[in-house]
Amino acid sequence: MYKKIIIYLLLLAPFGLWGQEITGRVMSLDSAGNMEDLIGASVVYKPTRAAVLTTAGGMFKMSAGKFPGWLVTSFVGFQTDSVWVEKSAFQHIHLWAKTNELYEVRVLANPGQQDNMSLLQREVLTMKTLAKAACCNLSESFETNASVSVNFTDGVTGAKQIQLLGLSGNYVQTNLENMPSIRGLKSTYGLSYLPGTWIKSIDLSKGVSSVANGYESMTGGINIELAKPDTSEAYFLNTYVNSQGRYEINQQAAHKFNDRLSMGVFTHFSQQAARTDGNQDGFMDQPLFTFANVLNRWKYATDQWIVQWGASYLLENRVAGQMNFEDLSSNRYLVYGFGSKTSRWEAFSKIARLFQSKPWKGLGLILNANQHDNDSYFAYKNYRGREQSMYGNLIYQSIIGNTNHGWKTGASFLYDSYQESYIDSAYARTEMVPGFFGEYALTVPNVLLLVVGQRVDFHNQLGTQWTPRMHLKWDVSPDWIFRLSAGKGWRRVNPIAENMGFLANGRRIQLLGNLSPLEKSWNYGLSLTKNLMLGTRKANFVFDAYRTDFEQQWLVDMDVSGLIRMYSSPGVSFANSVQLEFNYSPFKRFELKAAYRWQDVQSDYISLKGRLNRLAKPFVNKERVLLNMGYETALSKWKFDLTWQWNGERRIPNATAGHAHEPNSPAKMAPAFSTVYAQVTRQFKKWECYVGGENLSNFTQTNPLMNASDPFGRYFDATMVWGPIVGRMIYSGIRFKIK
Repeated sequence: MYKKIIIYLLLLAPFGLWGQEITGRVMSLDSAGNMEDLIGASVVYKPTRAAVLTTAGGMFKMSAGKFPGWLVTSFVGFQTDSVWVEKSAFQHIHLWAKTNELYEVRVLANPGQQDNMSLLQREVLTMKTLAKAACCNLSESFETNASVSVNFTDGVTGAKQIQLLGLSGNYVQTNLENMPSIRGLKSTYGLSYLPGTWIKSIDLSKGVSSVANGYESMTGGINIELAKPDTSEAYFLNTYVNSQGRYEINQQAAHKFNDRLSMGVFTHFSQQAARTDGNQDGFMDQPLFTFANVLNRWKYATDQWIVQWGASYLLENRVAGQMNFEDLSSNRYLVYGFGSKTSRWEAFSKIARLFQSKPWKGLGLILNANQHDNDSYFAYKNYRGREQSMYGNLIYQSIIGNTNHGWKTGASFLYDSYQESYIDSAYARTEMVPGFFGEYALTVPNVLLLVVGQRVDFHNQLGTQWTPRMHLKWDVSPDWIFRLSAGKGWRRVNPIAENMGFLANGRRIQLLGNLSPLEKSWNYGLSLTKNLMLGTRKANFVFDAYRTDFEQQWLVDMDVSGLIRMYSSPGVSFANSVQLEFNYSPFKRFELKAAYRWQDVQSDYISLKGRLNRLAKPFVNKERVLLNMGYETALSKWKFDLTWQWNGERRIPNATAGHAHEPNSPAKMAPAFSTVYAQVTRQFKKWECYVGGENLSNFTQTNPLMNASDPFGRYFDATMVWGPIVGRMIYSGIRFKIK
């Protein structure tokens, strides 16, 4: 009897297993309704993590194990599709081609801005995120971001600089649509040159980037995508005014001539007209400025080609100094003043060759040319600089056999010509850097992605430089993501342009020892992301840790009274950064972000007696806490956003008279402080109005300027800025859109 039952079950087993199989066909589908079989597409059944690739005719067959569950289909160049499968049945799956953007912005569905699909530890700041604050320019786009800090370089010029992984923005490769942007002479004021309303998204990645993007990524990469003429509103207007005398107006217009050709015009004008002196030290808290910027861009797209080109021009004039300083008056050399005039033009083109039948294959060419002119004075010290640059990057990518093995190769060329003069000295140099790179990517669908790349660059002054990099992404489970990265980066220092704020003082600049302008470092990083459900709502934890070790680093030593000493570090220089971030949506339309960051950044400085003195990097806070909350009502009619930042203690240079600058000297610390930001937005059919405030706690640094009463003396110093200079500020604005 039992033998008959066992035999009967064994005979039924194959039919039972067959009943648990999923079969189907995967095809591409474009806007015209054309369909083609997709060979090599990844098909994954989520409950069991069974995975197969489509074969000839786009066909697939796999064992389900159990029902119901999600069937996820993906293919390079196409949008991922998810199908809910309740029983065994033949599945007809159509994948839509991704939008014809050379660089697509990924739509995120998880709380926060973490990109779970990206190889790198990557955050995407979308237009929705940027709208949580006024976001007048790029420097003001990171108020709700836990990874990036933005600080004033000094208390006179108004220049700002970002910090990432405990190091300055000079070590972050900042690109505008994958073209080098914030570098060279643009390093000083470049963060304020890009209007926030022009920005479609900001991609922020930590650690070294892909070798295809260049060699200057030492702590991370920022890529800014602007609004595109074929997807932008026909007309957009933004107006802004604040309580401290600043106002601006932004206009954007886009027109589609036909399905292929489109054009956009972007304009920006801003002005700071009011003089403010909240701390009563006799100096303006922020510079007066007039700034105008215009961009014209075009796009032509077919099934085989995407061509984008355009040009921009900006003009800025800023004046600062003592409250009674007048730029054109005879008191210029009697009253301390600062002035800066900048003009910049830029032209670019991006060409992409598409292969509809082979979406994994692609060819892209990026070209850029610009000229940057700056004429500045710091009291009686004059600076003039001109930079002319050209950049080209050619990239080709394909696969080996199937999409599990991909490769990328290309060549780049960078040309920089600098002409600078400071007081009675002139400096000129020309840099030419041809380079070649290659990258291999191994994919185990929905489990593992490994990318190994190398590039070689030939600098006409610094010689041949080798840059290896590696990235690993491991989906340990559907809810656990592990990332690992390691690689090298290098750059050439621009001592004056990158330290322009240091000229706003009475100190004497002293160059010591090894004056090599080359900086090289290794960066190692790991991150762990945990996606989870708290009740019925999504949440995630993100933990990351990074270390940067310098082989060579250019140090600016300000721990000696009356001097600014510059030299290439003869000792150890490193930066450690650890961050924990929690994102949660406890109820519908409410978002919560909480983050804690710890940093340890140290370098060996040269004491007055020639000994190495290991000190914490100045102006870098050890700890930082960020809390951001946002809520919007039904149909997004009302939006409420609140951000609280706590910044821990940080070392500041001890430049008091008689400071020994020797090992075991007591460190001088700046206190911890908090800042609060808030904004309320009311949305209507075609327009919205917003009102908000910055630094609502009204905390300001007591004495941002040393010896402000004697600005022409040796001990005047405007670079000891560690906290807010400007107190509470209230703003309001209107946004108007025509689709």
